[in-house]
Amino acid sequence: MEWGVRMHITISEMAQLLRRERAFKIIYHINPDGDCIGSAFALALILRSIGAKCKVAGRDPVPEQFRYLTDPIPMDEVIDPIYIAVDCSDKHRVGEDLADQHFTYWLDHHTSPDEEQADYEFRDSTRSSCCEIILKLAEAIGVKVTKQIANLLFTGLVTDTRCFRTRETDAITFETAAKLKRYGADSFGITRWHTMVKTEKRLKLESQVYRGMQVLCGGKLVIMMITLADLERAGIDGQDAPDMASINALGEVIDIAEMTVMLREYPDGRTRFSVKTFTDNVQAIDIAKQLGGGGHPDQAGGFLSLTPEEAREKMTKTCTAYFAKHGIAND
Repeated sequence: MEWGVRMHITISEMAQLLRRERAFKIIYHINPDGDCIGSAFALALILRSIGAKCKVAGRDPVPEQFRYLTDPIPMDEVIDPIYIAVDCSDKHRVGEDLADQHFTYWLDHHTSPDEEQADYEFRDSTRSSCCEIILKLAEAIGVKVTKQIANLLFTGLVTDTRCFRTRETDAITFETAAKLKRYGADSFGITRWHTMVKTEKRLKLESQVYRGMQVLCGGKLVIMMITLADLERAGIDGQDAPDMASINALGEVIDIAEMTVMLREYPDGRTRFSVKTFTDNVQAIDIAKQLGGGGHPDQAGGFLSLTPEEAREKMTKTCTAYFAKHGIAND
């Protein structure tokens, strides 16, 4: 394979190419979650085990709830590194500062954009998390998967599948979880910490979300919103705000809900949206694509250059029209 060409490659080809490099800068996506953090730091440990120097970076700092995993991992000083992105659907997800950066490698589990993002890409949109891909890559490289690596990858698996509750969760997902458990992953501690344990500040925020929740279309559409004022009232710094997916899960408690939408205001004036769907009648990706976003069939998102109130009105019109088009009850 020639350098400088843009192409999709197999995981074994990716493994062969990565073995040739000596210094990497591994980039995770903006507004980081458990999957991108687990993928990036696990990949750093994997590549370091074959003699490469690695530094993990992103526009935003590692969220507090994952710091117990990442703080013990020292970063190398890297000179003229090769850039590799993990868990990023496209260049927009690496952040403005890196949007023009040349990436040699790209590892992701989202639907492929129209244009390639790096010289060599491996994408598998059938996988429930990027961490599944990183484990597959580790096995292709032939490195030992340590307990530390297993904990990072299990964290990404649990958080991105909402504890094995997404439609992308399949037999391979459970097989991956079993492998990571055999490699020493603390399945009990990780699952409890990231799915059950909540701070008092988090509970305050959730109570505000419940109070402002809108239930439409006969209970089948749920729209929620978090403003900067909500975060301030809860005493939560913007950098430590809970990830959108976990907050959006609050709408799943409504028994007949088919779609939930979470909106979050950002300091730059934009509003981020996260859409989840729970039946075969509707797909989150359909809504996201209408609004310039992307993602998976049952969980997708993006940004709107609107205030939270304007974004809620936009999402309400878009989703109710979509429901009507698909013959779903509307009110």
